Amino acid sequence: MKYVDIAVTVIFILALVVIYFFWGCEWDLYATILIGIVITVSVLIGHAQNKKINEYEEKEESSEE
Repeated sequence: MKYVDIAVTVIFILALVVIYFFWGCEWDLYATILIGIVITVSVLIGHAQNKKINEYEEKEESSEE
C-alpha cells in the first residue's frame, strides 16, 4: 500500500507539471483533459485506499477486543 500511495502522489505532481508545460500551446485543451482524468483517477484511488485502511483498522480493533 505504501508504494501505491507514493505512486499516486508522484502521478499527481507529474500531472500538474505536464499541465503547466502544455498550457498555452495548441495541445493545452487535450493535455488538460487528459491530466484532469489522471488526477481524478489518482484521487479516487487514494480515497479507495483510505477506505480500505479504515476497514482494516476497524477489523483489527474488533479482533483485539
